[in-house]
Amino acid sequence: MKLSLAQKIVKLFSSGSTFEKMMADSMRYRFTCSCGKETSIWDIGGIRYKAFGNPKTSARCTHCGKIAMRTIYKVEN
Repeated sequence: MKLSLAQKIVKLFSSGSTFEKMMADSMRYRFTCSCGKETSIWDIGGIRYKAFGNPKTSARCTHCGKIAMRTIYKVEN
């Protein structure tokens, strides 16, 4: 798995267990593209840890490549 620059920096300055928690939490936060595919924040190189709410942000879909405003939501296991 290739890490983004932000993920590499966070990994450098956090403990292994904290980084694993950040990765797991970030994988729960997702958005759905108009093409119908769901992508996690972690997969696009982002980090969302101990967060709440459903913000809107500009994101690129890893499946179709479109950039648009997306609503971020948390998927519970």
